[in-house]
Amino acid sequence: MFTILIVDDEKLERNGIKFLLKRETEEFKILEAENGKDALGVLASNHVDILFSDVKMPYMNGLELVQQARELYDDMEIVIFSGYNDFTYAREALRYGVVDYVLKPVDPSEFSKTLARVMDNIREREADREQRARQTDYLVKYFLIDHLYTGSAETAGKLEKLLDEGEYVPGRCTRMMLVSAASGFFETEEEHFTGALREQIQREFYYVNLNSNESLFLFTEKYTDYRALAETIHQFFLKQYESDCYFAVSEPISGWRSMPEVFAGLEKLLEEQFYQPNQHVFMSGAADEKTQDSPEEDSELMEQISHDIQHRDIAHLKQDFGKLEKKYRIEKQFSEMYVKFVFSSIMKEVYEQMSNSDEKALSRKVDRLYRCRKISDVLDIVSDAVEEFEKSTKEKEDGFREEVTTVKNYIYHHYNEKDLSAEKLAALVYLSPGYLSAIFKEQTGATLNRFIREVRMGKAKELLENTNKKIAQIAREVGFSNSSYFCRSFREFFGNSPESCRKGLTDEEALQQS
Repeated sequence: MFTILIVDDEKLERNGIKFLLKRETEEFKILEAENGKDALGVLASNHVDILFSDVKMPYMNGLELVQQARELYDDMEIVIFSGYNDFTYAREALRYGVVDYVLKPVDPSEFSKTLARVMDNIREREADREQRARQTDYLVKYFLIDHLYTGSAETAGKLEKLLDEGEYVPGRCTRMMLVSAASGFFETEEEHFTGALREQIQREFYYVNLNSNESLFLFTEKYTDYRALAETIHQFFLKQYESDCYFAVSEPISGWRSMPEVFAGLEKLLEEQFYQPNQHVFMSGAADEKTQDSPEEDSELMEQISHDIQHRDIAHLKQDFGKLEKKYRIEKQFSEMYVKFVFSSIMKEVYEQMSNSDEKALSRKVDRLYRCRKISDVLDIVSDAVEEFEKSTKEKEDGFREEVTTVKNYIYHHYNEKDLSAEKLAALVYLSPGYLSAIFKEQTGATLNRFIREVRMGKAKELLENTNKKIAQIAREVGFSNSSYFCRSFREFFGNSPESCRKGLTDEEALQQS
C-alpha cells in the first residue's frame, strides 16, 4: 500500500484530492497537513511514498517544503499543484526532482494519469532495488561459500567489502549451524521452508545452501539456547516435511574471518550422524553426555566398538575405546571376570581384523590378560592391541585410494543420478558411509557432497559455454530436478548466473552495468 501526504492550507482542496484518490482501484494510506511546517513534522514520523503539495501556503510555501523534503527523502515522488499558470514555479520545482506540475482546478483524468505515472516510478525503482539486492546477496553467498571452503585472502577481501556495504547477517554472525538431510531435501523444499521456518522460530537467520543435502544457517543472537533451537528446527523439518535432519552447532564465533576453521569443525562433527543415527544435534565443544553405569549399558558401546573395528575406523575406535577404558579405570564395582571378558572380546576382534595376526600370539595375550591381577594391566594390554591395529591399518591406507578412486569415477560417470548418497556410494566399495566420508575427505580435501556438487557444476558450465541447450534441460542432465534451485546453486557456486555465464559476464560485472 502506498502512503500519500496531501499538503494544502485549504481543507476543501485536500478533500477534493482525497475524493479523486478514493476513485482509484488502488488502496492508499492518506495523510494530511495544512502547511509546509506541519508537513515536515508528518514526514519526520512517517514513511511517505508520494507527496502532493500546493505551492502557495502560509509559513512555508510548497517549493520550500519540496527542497527540505528532498533532503530528507531522495526517492519520494513529489507532485506540485498550483492555481497559477506560472512556469517559473515549474522550472524551480523540477530542480528538486518534482515529477509533475498540475494546474488547479485539477482535471480528474489528468490527475489519474499523473498518479499512475508516479506509482509506476515507485514500482520500477523498487523492482530495481530488489534486483540489485538479490544480485548483491548472490555475491555475498558466493564469496562466503568460497571463504568457508578455501579461506582465501583474496576472497576474504571481496567479502569484507560487501559486508561493509550493508547490514548482512554474516558480518554479525555469532553461531553457525550446519544441517544435513537426505534425498535432495534442500533442492526440493528450499523455496518453501525458509519463510515458514522464520515464522516458526521467530529469529533472524541467514540461509546458505551448500548442496542438495546440506545447508548452513547463520544466527546473530548471543544468549539463545542453540541446542534447544536446533531441536526445534529438527522437529519442524520432521513434522512439516517428513525430513529427518542432523545438526552440527558451533560454539560462539569471534567473527566471520574465523568461519572456515569453525566450518571445518562442523563438517567433522556432522560425520557423527553415521555412528549415532538416533542423535540429531551435535554441539561443538560439548562433553560426551552418555555415561555407562552398568554392564547392561555397555552393550551399545561394545557394538559401536565392534563396528569401528570391522570398518577400520581408527578415529572412532580410539574415541569409543577411550570411553570404555576411562569408565573401567575409575569405577570399581564390576567383577574382575566381567571386566576381563569385555576387554578380551575387544582384543580378539582387533586381531581377527589384522591380516598378519598370529593365533598363537593372540592366545598367549589372552592368557596373559586373564592372569592380570590389576585392571590397569588389563587395559594396558588391550590399549597396546588397539595401537598395533592402528599401525597395521595405516600401512594399508594406500589400498583405500583404490576405493576413493572407484567412488570418484562413479560420480564422474553418474553425476546425473539424483540419488548419489553416501550410503549408495559406500555400498559400492563395501565401506561404511562414515568411514568412506572420512577417507574421501582426507584424500581429496572435499566432502562427498561438495565433490558431487563440484562435478555437477563443472559439467553444467561446460554445457552452458559449448551448447545451445536450454537451462532447464542442462539442469536435468547434471542431476537437478528443480531448475530454479539449479540456477541459485550455479550462481552461488560460480558467482554468476547461468545466463551471465553464457554471455561471459560475472555477477560483479552485471551489477556494475545495471
